[in-house]
Amino acid sequence: MALLTKLYKILSFLVENTKVIEYNKRSMTKHGWDLSWLGATNHEEALLIIRRFQRENDLEPDGMVGPMTFRRLDTRRESEAGDPNASASHIICNGEEVPIDWVKVVSLDGDKNLALSKECYKSSSKKRKPQMIVTHWDAALSAESCHRILKKRNISSHFVIDNDGTIYQMVDTNNVAWHAKGVNDISVGIDFSNAYYSKYQKWYTRKGFGRRPILENSYTHGNKHQPHLGYYQVQIDAYKELIRTLCEYYEIPVECPRDSEDRYLTEVHQPAVDRKYHGVVCHFNLTKRKIDCAGLQLDKIIDDIVDERD
Repeated sequence: MALLTKLYKILSFLVENTKVIEYNKRSMTKHGWDLSWLGATNHEEALLIIRRFQRENDLEPDGMVGPMTFRRLDTRRESEAGDPNASASHIICNGEEVPIDWVKVVSLDGDKNLALSKECYKSSSKKRKPQMIVTHWDAALSAESCHRILKKRNISSHFVIDNDGTIYQMVDTNNVAWHAKGVNDISVGIDFSNAYYSKYQKWYTRKGFGRRPILENSYTHGNKHQPHLGYYQVQIDAYKELIRTLCEYYEIPVECPRDSEDRYLTEVHQPAVDRKYHGVVCHFNLTKRKIDCAGLQLDKIIDDIVDERD
């Protein structure tokens, strides 16, 4: 009986390790890492190294390179690469590399970039000076699917923030992206990758991103929405850095529309519609036909950026 129990435990261990290895193979394809990052020659050896790394970094030692473990590995790899400026993250503004304090950025000139073709935006020969940042969600499952949809429709946004916090730039900010009718020429567009509907929660967990927050008290234009998917914290953190970088480069005020009680205004903001506003808005601030990005606590995000800057 004891021998059977021992054999069962060994078999269970091998089955579980096989599942973890298959997960890591999918993770390698998705995130672009390989065994050389770990100094391993095979996946079995990699499991031991990953679990040790996770314990050292206060992560659950499950051996799986999920989004959080990948980010920690990527940060370590970059810090050990030598001159930090040699691989510094950047976005492209008028053909110029503008540094951004965020590790996960895929710019227009990066490997696996999601740059959109010229049919999707209006090229600008003169240097633009955007006065607004317009925030959207893509209603898609990932940055890649967002890019695919935009390309098919011949429209665009300058950036999309993927589920793991990776910022993909799709259009040079000096070009006019087609993302918010009426203000395209004076704005920069940012999309959150977010499929919105709660029914897609299983997809995110199955793909290793973890459960998205569910927003149950979300309002726009005075209407309460059905419970819907929110935003991963890593997406919010990436968004903050992108806002900070764009506002500093273009001298856009780090502000958002607020109501009489100093809360974020979840309705149409007429000065923004009239092209007189300078700051950060959501798409629903420009038209009653849009509800993105419902539930985004833009006032808190703006306050955090200002506090950190001061």
